[in-house]
Amino acid sequence: MALVNIALAVVRIFSVMVGPVTLPNVATRGLEPAGFAGATFDAVSLTLQDPSPGVRWFLVASALLSSLLIVAVSLIVAWLSFRLLRERPFGRVATWGAGTVAILVFLCGLGGPVLDGMAAQRAVLQLGVEQLPTFLVEVDLAPVGWGLALAVVAAVFEIGQRMQRDADGLV
Repeated sequence: MALVNIALAVVRIFSVMVGPVTLPNVATRGLEPAGFAGATFDAVSLTLQDPSPGVRWFLVASALLSSLLIVAVSLIVAWLSFRLLRERPFGRVATWGAGTVAILVFLCGLGGPVLDGMAAQRAVLQLGVEQLPTFLVEVDLAPVGWGLALAVVAAVFEIGQRMQRDADGLV
C-alpha cells in the first residue's frame, strides 16, 4: 500500500507542478446569489490555468503530508505484523513507531487543511475576487482524537516492552 501511495503522490505532485490546478470547495464569504431562480452557493471550485508558484508549492506540501502519513501508517502496521509473527510484538521500534505515527496523525491531519487553505488564499489573492475570503481553513478535529488514541497505544507498547523484558529475565 505504501508503494502505491508513493506512486500516486508522484503523479499528483507532477500534475500540480505542470498543468492547471483545481482547488475544490473554496468557501465564499456567505451565501452568494447564483443568478437564477433564487439559487445560492457557499463554495466554489477554482481552476487556475497558470497559478503562482506559491499555490503550487502549498499544494505539493499538502500532498506530501498526506502521503507521508499513509506511508508511515503502512510501515508501522507491517513492522508490527512482522513482530507479531515472531511472537515478540513489544519492542523499542514498535513503541517509537506508534508514537511517531501518533504525532504524524496529529500534524498531518491539522497541517494538510492549513496548507490547502494557504493555497486557496494565494489563489484568491491572485484572482482578486471579492466574494471569496482571503483566508479560511476548515479543520476537522478527528486527527487530534486519533493521534491521542495512537499515543495511548504507544504507551501500552512501552508497558508491554517492559513486561516482556521482565519476563525474559525470569526465564
